[in-house]
Amino acid sequence: MALIDHTQLFNRFELLIWEIKNSDKIESTNLPNNILKKIDSNKSQLKKNQILAVHQILKHRNIPSQDLFYNKYGAPVLTNGLNISISHSELFVAVCLSKEKMGIDLQIINEKIFLVSNKFINDLEKKLTEKNNLEKLTQLWTIKEAAYKYFTVGQLSLKNDIIVNQLGDDSNLQINGLGKNLNLKSKSIITPNYICSLVYDE
Repeated sequence: MALIDHTQLFNRFELLIWEIKNSDKIESTNLPNNILKKIDSNKSQLKKNQILAVHQILKHRNIPSQDLFYNKYGAPVLTNGLNISISHSELFVAVCLSKEKMGIDLQIINEKIFLVSNKFINDLEKKLTEKNNLEKLTQLWTIKEAAYKYFTVGQLSLKNDIIVNQLGDDSNLQINGLGKNLNLKSKSIITPNYICSLVYDE
């Protein structure tokens, strides 16, 4: 088990990231039926391990798996009153817990993002990302995905409704969708393997 605790970086938010190792034996005992069905419905062993890793992180925090369910948009919800956001990419799984509303997204750094960049980057944001800068493009993607998860209701356009005005360790963004005009903040963790961004209200 390789559990990385980034809580000290955020103060108001508890961010835990698990790197799945080949040697990990992730327990599936004592999981509720709805979670077991979710695991069984995935043919990929990686997807199964990602789901199991989420519940191991919850177990580490003494949060019963029974407290986690998903709303009709697929967003995770805890019955204990804490807000939760979940993200996984390849062998990395991230869970963020807080009394405050937030969203997170984690992505491994992969050149495949160049193939889909036109689907999420608008003309204003092209100035923020240097041409073929894989790190900046991945960071922008994670910020937008985290903002999407912040609302937990879907129906936002990553390209047109989520506008990133400033890109850095601390970033600023604007939401122009769902009948809202809202300014949010983002903080990113940038490592050689992945980038994880947290979006929250000022």
